[in-house]
Amino acid sequence: MWLLVVLLSIFIVAVAFLLFYLLRPIYRPLFLRDLYDSHVVVTGGSSGIGKELARQLLHEHGARVTILARNQQRLDECRQDLTPNDSDRLLCLSVDVGGSYADVQNAIEQACHHHGNRPVNILINNAGVFYAKTIDETTPDEFEQMVRINYLGAVYCTKACLPSMRHLGSGRIVLVSSQAGQLGVFGYTSYCATKFALKGLAESLQMELARDNIYVTVAYPPDTDTPGLIEENKTKPRETQLINETSGVLSADEVAKKIIVSARQGSFACWYGINGFLLACLTSGAQPVTSVLELTCQCLLAGLTRLIIVRLLNSFYAIARRRTM
Repeated sequence: MWLLVVLLSIFIVAVAFLLFYLLRPIYRPLFLRDLYDSHVVVTGGSSGIGKELARQLLHEHGARVTILARNQQRLDECRQDLTPNDSDRLLCLSVDVGGSYADVQNAIEQACHHHGNRPVNILINNAGVFYAKTIDETTPDEFEQMVRINYLGAVYCTKACLPSMRHLGSGRIVLVSSQAGQLGVFGYTSYCATKFALKGLAESLQMELARDNIYVTVAYPPDTDTPGLIEENKTKPRETQLINETSGVLSADEVAKKIIVSARQGSFACWYGINGFLLACLTSGAQPVTSVLELTCQCLLAGLTRLIIVRLLNSFYAIARRRTM
């Protein structure tokens, strides 16, 4: 009897070790303990989440920051707000990240030169535009603009920063998506498509960069209290407003803080709140594994989260049907 118990215990332990080996994280990035003097590029950093990211990186972590954005007036105001003493630790450059790749490449080269020829340690692709409209109301030009800035802007900036990261031998790339990059929503036809695209880019990119010690993070923030949200709410369809009310609104400070922590950890997914956790479990699919705990939650909760999300989707469809009948 005792022999049987011992053999069974050995078998269970052996199976546990085997599963742990087979399901171990694909990679284990080192935590970036000190960001002081690191060169961080933040796109779309003249307001909202991007501006808060720049503020925290400058004043709480001592990083050197380059902000890329289109509006020169906002950039000037941002610089005055963040560094009234005109510190050379912040560089603000006006460039359309979704326009010309050559312009983006020149901006990154200029940024590295300004910061003492420091290569880019962290790139945070935050730039984005947003139209909350149905497909019938969204013009072809608006679709094209969102693809250029929300998707191609991230591609261009990433491609421009990779040479300096490879030269350095390490790096972090953050793609700021949205909960609308995990779940299709009424009125977000154009926006969801560009944010969904970032996850596909991130999964492929991470596989290509694994040998270069460069790690990718995709952030999925919900609605965030920013000037952009205020403008968005002025024209957002009523159906979209009702659906968005089922999720909370976070502060830019909360969103930025977790993005920085996730980038330092090298986590692939950065989610917020219980809704974000459930969506992260449900949409994990074939994404890279960064911790055994993360994988365990995804495996155990995928079925349950599917049931919860279906119940949520039913309520969304009820809103859409009720408003159109």
